[in-house]
Amino acid sequence: MADFGVNLNDVDAANSNASGGGGPIIPRGRYGFQIVEGEIKQNSKKNGDNYAFKAECTDEGPFFKSFVYGTIVLSNPSAWAQNNGHAQLQALGMAMGFGKGEFTNTDMALYQPFVADIDIEIYKKDGQDKERNVFAAFIHEGNANTEPPSEKAPAAPAGNDNSRAQTSAANTSQPNPSTARQTQNGGSAPTTGGGAAGGRAMPWKRSA
Repeated sequence: MADFGVNLNDVDAANSNASGGGGPIIPRGRYGFQIVEGEIKQNSKKNGDNYAFKAECTDEGPFFKSFVYGTIVLSNPSAWAQNNGHAQLQALGMAMGFGKGEFTNTDMALYQPFVADIDIEIYKKDGQDKERNVFAAFIHEGNANTEPPSEKAPAAPAGNDNSRAQTSAANTSQPNPSTARQTQNGGSAPTTGGGAAGGRAMPWKRSA
């Protein structure tokens, strides 16, 4: 277990732009996930720490157990990158059902169900354009009424540790049914046009 070393009591999750990527491509949409691996690692510039995690899709269907990788900035010389990372971490904790200040270490995240919007990002590798999945938003009570990502072109090429391409999936105004299916964690049918929650049992609605 590793502590995040971040005080989330005064962090606003609404300011987050989640990011990550890797593995087989999952179509843009809203899906259930759980984190199966996670650790705190020094970033590539060796000037800060990131929370790097591997999440598997828990929705039944063709993408069940497909992996999406995520990276959340914990410390960085860039105030924007660090503040955005803290907001992402807060949003992830809220999506899992933790209250403000309760989400404090990597072990707490393991195998906790959460719902997230997935986007597709283009990046350069060996001079060629490649695609990878990114977490566009972690869905919690504060953003549950946003539309799932619509079908559109992938996001722009990613930046470095200090500035990744920002996705706008959570704010899209074009209604489109989510491709998410019934989850192992008690979810319901795919969400449709009215927004985010639909009939899905959201993880943040925990029993006391």
